[in-house]
Amino acid sequence: MSDDLIYKQHKHNPPHLFIPKAKYFITASTYQKKPFLSSHESKSRLLESIIKGCDKSNWLLEDWVILDNHYHLMLQAPEEDPDLSKMISEIHRFTALWIKKNALEAKSAKRIFWNYWDRCITHERSYFARLNYIYFNPVKHGYVPNPEDYPHGSYYYRIKTEEERLKKLQQDYPWGRVNVNDDF
Repeated sequence: MSDDLIYKQHKHNPPHLFIPKAKYFITASTYQKKPFLSSHESKSRLLESIIKGCDKSNWLLEDWVILDNHYHLMLQAPEEDPDLSKMISEIHRFTALWIKKNALEAKSAKRIFWNYWDRCITHERSYFARLNYIYFNPVKHGYVPNPEDYPHGSYYYRIKTEEERLKKLQQDYPWGRVNVNDDF
């Protein structure tokens, strides 16, 4: 195995393969799929935590979507020290503290977030299909009829300047066949 690859195992979690500069598709959920992220403020706080966590850890946030009980990210790993689990843990900790303080339904909750799953993307086709999966996740879950109508995802902002490119990606890399643990 190359010196650039880091293989980490954590108790009670699947092993994680980290490759510097690689793309990673992340899915994370709330505890027991509860809608702790249902308010605009909760979604905004999570996004702020994600941006700060990525900046602090040198991960590049490429695309994202935040729904009421889960979220998806497309990230690029840093050149060195790609401790994804630590970054996600900090994002969840800071967001959970805010939610427990500000959301009445979460005040007595023992946990806010459950876990996260990551997939290292090694093929272009897989990368673009997963981008579309992120973009169309609010449609899949019935939040909106069109992804451009959902303000808690990167598609909402990208469509304003990249419409032609995004439409071509939708045609060339359909998201419907992407195998993702997403029964939320």
